[in-house]
Amino acid sequence: MATMNRVFTLLVVSFLIPAALAGQDSSWQTITPEGVVRASALVDSVFVDKQINRAQVGGGDFTAYLMARLGVNRIPPDFQYRVRVDTALIHFGGRLADLPGEARSSLGPLVMFLKPETRLMAEIDLQTAGPRAVHFRLRNVLIDGVPVPESLLQPVMASVGDQYPALTSSGRDLYVEIPEGGRMALRPDSVALALP
Repeated sequence: MATMNRVFTLLVVSFLIPAALAGQDSSWQTITPEGVVRASALVDSVFVDKQINRAQVGGGDFTAYLMARLGVNRIPPDFQYRVRVDTALIHFGGRLADLPGEARSSLGPLVMFLKPETRLMAEIDLQTAGPRAVHFRLRNVLIDGVPVPESLLQPVMASVGDQYPALTSSGRDLYVEIPEGGRMALRPDSVALALP
């Protein structure tokens, strides 16, 4: 259980800090255990087995897949975080109260004086990082729609980067290897995978 909480902390603090769920808009997708299976099948079909040249993975499923790759062995059935994907960013959302206690503790000065119903938002972009990798980067964190100043965000995220080797030392960057010539791109509600 402690390991699962640490991994949730990693994800939430590094780039899955929740976002405001504007009226439970239908474009916000759930993150479920079944999503890991669906996303794994598609990723493997394109990048590992090369049975198909392209696929689109729903944003919630892709997030579940990344969580599994980082060591989350069980996503709770009542996981409250939601994800929305557009062509520029991955957005994650929920209330401060929905964060596991360990994640709230790790965020320390960012959230210590906030009310449980406070809405948090993370915005992550996806870029190519050479011929065999893609780069997920935490671009912004907003609290009730207000961007967190870099002077506060940077030391918190650097501390996370020190704890988790999957991330860079900034705590804001995750690199994922893909086959040479492969592509990964954000699409409305999904992540597109392709081989030439």
